[in-house]
Amino acid sequence: MSSGLLSRRSLRGATALRGGGAWRPGPYLVFGFLYWLVMSLAYWAAPLCCEAGLHAAVIERLRVDLWHPRHPLADLPGAGSPYYSPYAVAQGVFARLTGLGGWEVVRLAGPLNLLVLLTGLGRLVRVLTPRPWAPVLALPVLLMTGDLGSPAAFAVGLTLWAWALTGARARNDGALRYVGPSGLPGIAGYVGPGVLYGAVLLVDPVTAVGAVAGAVAFVAGWQRGWGRAVGVRWAVTAGVAVLVAAGWPYFDLVAPERVPVPWRFWPALVGLSALWSRGRRDPLTLMFVLGCPVAACGYGGIAGLVALVCAAALELAAPRPWGARRRVYAGVVAAVACLGLLTVPRPAAPPTYEWAARHIGRGEVVLTADRHAALALAGFGANLVPPGPVAKGHEPDVRAYLAPASTRADRAAVVRRHRVRWLLLTRQDRVPEEAVVVAWSARTGEVLARVVGPVPAPVTTR
Repeated sequence: MSSGLLSRRSLRGATALRGGGAWRPGPYLVFGFLYWLVMSLAYWAAPLCCEAGLHAAVIERLRVDLWHPRHPLADLPGAGSPYYSPYAVAQGVFARLTGLGGWEVVRLAGPLNLLVLLTGLGRLVRVLTPRPWAPVLALPVLLMTGDLGSPAAFAVGLTLWAWALTGARARNDGALRYVGPSGLPGIAGYVGPGVLYGAVLLVDPVTAVGAVAGAVAFVAGWQRGWGRAVGVRWAVTAGVAVLVAAGWPYFDLVAPERVPVPWRFWPALVGLSALWSRGRRDPLTLMFVLGCPVAACGYGGIAGLVALVCAAALELAAPRPWGARRRVYAGVVAAVACLGLLTVPRPAAPPTYEWAARHIGRGEVVLTADRHAALALAGFGANLVPPGPVAKGHEPDVRAYLAPASTRADRAAVVRRHRVRWLLLTRQDRVPEEAVVVAWSARTGEVLARVVGPVPAPVTTR
């Protein structure tokens, strides 16, 4: 045996007992943990409302019946509802195992989603550059996610992970580790990104459009040596994504609802200068070019915004000494960041409806024209007059019941049709003679009234 195999490196000092150098956390681990802690506490301190009530309602329906949940907002069949994504089903399983309600699970989902976002961002930036401070400077990307407890936040985190894996595969990073029996390198390693893209498509189709734009940018920017093997590998990724999305048993994919372009993220435009210097074949440049038309069509701007912020972070993380251009750019970025923080809108705390929910039994029907109140009460397990206020305009029966010219016979027909037990009335609505006020909110002036009489049986037609 050679002497080289028997020799050992001499260890000095306290590290000799541990067999190596002392572990030191990197800057992203330190600042990422602080960011996670502060944002989680802020999320828990802020009152939940509006769309969070819809997510809580989905969990409540799954907690009652995991395999055949009812419609999230009304006493209707829930088959085919796109709200029952893998993310929501996992939350429903957790609620059933722990006995927690929908609102509590949404509260707990915020820090978990933020953890997925932080780890995904760190992995993506490390694929772009080995500079340790670059992920820290890219943390403003996470401000794009909005409500941390929403499925969209989780979908953005999965997208960052999918882009990181796609970028690593496109650069042939570790391709020799995944040699399949057919001799085509990298087949098994391309299944993971496909699973992630399929999951994003199921959880939030709007985010999935931007995710595909980013994937195309990484492949087009970094992939070299196109041929049969390369084509098969990326075909595996696309095929797995389609199979995951098509095989989900709860619903079939439908066209996503268009959303407005998030113009409140205008400070990210400082990344345009950094993108200009990166070249046309750079993945971030391609992400921005592909993400702009996607955002303009109303499908979210995740690809373009991530490209801008990451490009600025990579520019500022460059090693010193800095030239005059980079020093000026750093000053501009700092000024824009401060201005952006000063111009962030501070919305008033939304009203909560625990005061009304404590009187309403699970599954009882509430009639209201207030969309925020309706979603909040649905999160506590109440049903709404179908199809609920999510669609544009209120249900005609709601308008007919609350109309000043409605008669008692007209209102009784609505009550019988939908088995209405409760009314949540605004300041402008009058309390009908057949209802009794049970509670009211001193903050909003809203009134909860109970319809007098037994709950009518549902009307059946043959």
